[in-house]
Amino acid sequence: MSLILSRSYPDDPIEANREHFWRVTSEGVYVGSIVYHPWQQVPVWGWTITVQDVDPDIGKSGSAPSRDEAAAQFRQAWDRYRAWLGDKRWLQWIKHMELVEARAKSKR
Repeated sequence: MSLILSRSYPDDPIEANREHFWRVTSEGVYVGSIVYHPWQQVPVWGWTITVQDVDPDIGKSGSAPSRDEAAAQFRQAWDRYRAWLGDKRWLQWIKHMELVEARAKSKR
């Protein structure tokens, strides 16, 4: 299953916002983010899977010293989580996100 990493704010005039905030999509659906945290004592890249179907044994967040390492950790966690989620719940999540996006568009 492919994961696509893209800038969260590609048109932001502030370079740090373009470089420090990334969104992760799978099959065109937003599934998480990778964000640089420069204010930590030791700056890190944090990552989180935002699909809301809780499994207590699969970590859905973490941090790493580089964006590439955070992306690799995200991939490992996503592969475990997606296998646990299964196709039925994944399709339910896709439908849920379509509804969320439709509501957001109707309010614009």
